[in-house]
Amino acid sequence: MISWRRIVLESVLFAAAVCGGYLLFGIIQGMIITQAYVPDILSQYEHVEHLSSQVSFGAVLRGGKLITVQGAALFLVLCGLYGSIRYAFAKRKR
Repeated sequence: MISWRRIVLESVLFAAAVCGGYLLFGIIQGMIITQAYVPDILSQYEHVEHLSSQVSFGAVLRGGKLITVQGAALFLVLCGLYGSIRYAFAKRKR
């Protein structure tokens, strides 16, 4: 019989592996895109109309707490999903 502690531990490890893999995939993808990027400096001087002529001051907010909440929610959902599936299989085996 599998204990609840083992199922919870497996769930946490599974969710951490999936979230870590997703984060690692983004990092590796960014590294590859950065290495492959070759700017065309000479043609950029011809198109300077899009540059801003005024400077704005202040703070830029980018997601902040929302991204943290979404990450925590994803982690908990993955833990619950894996744990419920693992518990169902363990119960079925008995």
